[in-house]
Amino acid sequence: MVWKDGARSAFALGFDLDGETIWRNKTKTLPNGNSYIKGPSIGKYGPKKGALRVLEILEEFSLKSTWFIPADMVREHPDVVDKILDKGHEIGHHGLDHTGEYGDTFEAQKERVEYCQDIFLKYTGRKALGFRPTGALLQETERWIYSEGGFVYSSAGISGESCGWYMVDGVLTKAVNIPCRDEQMDDYVQTVFNSYPAVLEGMPRIAPYDNTYRNWVHEIEGMVRRGNSGSTAFHPQIAGTPGRAVIFARFCEYLAGHPDVWCAPCIEIAEYFQTVMGGTDDAH
Repeated sequence: MVWKDGARSAFALGFDLDGETIWRNKTKTLPNGNSYIKGPSIGKYGPKKGALRVLEILEEFSLKSTWFIPADMVREHPDVVDKILDKGHEIGHHGLDHTGEYGDTFEAQKERVEYCQDIFLKYTGRKALGFRPTGALLQETERWIYSEGGFVYSSAGISGESCGWYMVDGVLTKAVNIPCRDEQMDDYVQTVFNSYPAVLEGMPRIAPYDNTYRNWVHEIEGMVRRGNSGSTAFHPQIAGTPGRAVIFARFCEYLAGHPDVWCAPCIEIAEYFQTVMGGTDDAH
C-alpha cells in the first residue's frame, strides 16, 4: 500500500522502557540476588538517564515514537512518563512487571491486562491502545484484547514483515499488526551484555556498533524495497548510553531524511492502515 505522503514504508521507533523489571526478574532467584548492584543499575539507567537522552535525540530530528512500558515502571517513574507524553510520544501496554506471567485462564489474563490499564489511566489519564506482550496469551484473551478490550494494534516479536489485520487462530480481527522482529530491530539482542546474571544468555560479547547501525539501515532498505513496514524494540537503558546514543542519533538522522519512509508512532500507522484498508473487501 501507499503510505502517508506517498511513502513506500511506514516505520515506528518503538522503545521498551523496561527499567529495573528484567533485572529484578533475573536476580530474584539467585543467592543474595537482592543485593546485586550492577545488573539492576543498568535497568535503572533507562528511566533515570537513557530515556531523557533518547527524547533529546528524537526532538533534534523531529521524530515521534511509541514507548511500551510495564505498568510497574509507570508507577515507579511517573516523572519520565510525563516527559514522554509532554513531548508528544505514545505510551503502549507492555505488561505489569515483564515476568511474562499473565495467568493460566482467560479471566486471570483479562484481569491482569485491565489492571495495567487502570494504572495507565491513573498516571497518564489515558489507556493504552497498543499492545506489546511480554509472555504467552490464550487465544480467547487475544480475541478479547483486539475487540472488546479496546486495543487498536499489536506490535510484537513474531509478527511477519508487513502491516495487516491481526489474526487470532486463523481469524482476522479489526486490530492492526505492526511487525517488530526481535532478531533484526531489537538493540537488546545486538548490543547488551552482562556476565552475571547472564544477559543475553549464551552470548559471548556485544556486536560492534557500526555493524549494528548497518543492520538497522539494511532493514529499512529492505522494507522500502518490498513495501513493508515495522517497528523497533529499542531500550533506553541501551540506546541511551553515550556510545550507543551515537548510532541511535545516526539512525534517526537517516530516518528523518529518507523520502520513502514515513516514521510515526505505532498508533498513527495503525489508524492510517485502518482508514485506507477499512473500506476494502479485505477489511475485518
